[in-house]
Amino acid sequence: MGKLLKYELRKTWMAKLIILGLAAVAELVFLGALFLRNSSGNTDETIGISIFLLAFIAIGGIMMIGIQSVLTLHRDMNTKQGYMLYMTPRNSYQILGAKLMENGLSIFLGGAFFFLLAMLDVTLLFSRLGQLELLWQTVRQFLTAFGREIPLNTAGVLCLVVNLLASWLAAVSIAYLADIISAALLNGRKFNGFVAFLLFIALSALLGWIQGLFRFRGMDFNGVVLIQSAVALAYAGIMYFVSAYIMDHYLSV
Repeated sequence: MGKLLKYELRKTWMAKLIILGLAAVAELVFLGALFLRNSSGNTDETIGISIFLLAFIAIGGIMMIGIQSVLTLHRDMNTKQGYMLYMTPRNSYQILGAKLMENGLSIFLGGAFFFLLAMLDVTLLFSRLGQLELLWQTVRQFLTAFGREIPLNTAGVLCLVVNLLASWLAAVSIAYLADIISAALLNGRKFNGFVAFLLFIALSALLGWIQGLFRFRGMDFNGVVLIQSAVALAYAGIMYFVSAYIMDHYLSV
């Protein structure tokens, strides 16, 4: 499994380096404009643009990591070079498991990196302006406006991180299953891609419906989030085993 994981990481490292490079350039522009603010009155616009770029790179980069994982699986199932992977002495459960592990690890590390970078930049910005307390007031008002009583403490943030990771793994596992069905069971059929897309939507909606069944009255925010995370992980496990089963019976050589 370790060798398969390294192999999957090697296939996606270039895209991650590009994302980090773009983030580094935007961060340098932000820091430069921030610390030159007192000596030049024309840096506020540059600060705003750099913040927008950093947010765009963070969201787009994390999405790209997930999309690249699905595209890699699709390429492995539909090209001769990728199909050689299934001729190795590894079963489909190991191959698919390595792909899920690589994607989950990349998303977790990427999300943690951008989250810490955002916290650092926002703290520097408000400290520079002498309005650090205004930051927390703004965050509280933002959360209240959306009707979410999210506790601003370590436990609350940790629960959110776990929930985001679990939800992402579930989404990726659903996309894997839809793509595998398209390649293994619907290969050569008309509109197979459209059918796979509809399957992805339906399975995602089913996950949301199941999660809604576990919202108990009186339960606090952290409890709801943790239960939804557990449901998402269990759902991802089911999608994984179904996908590997189909791969073993229809794709393995």
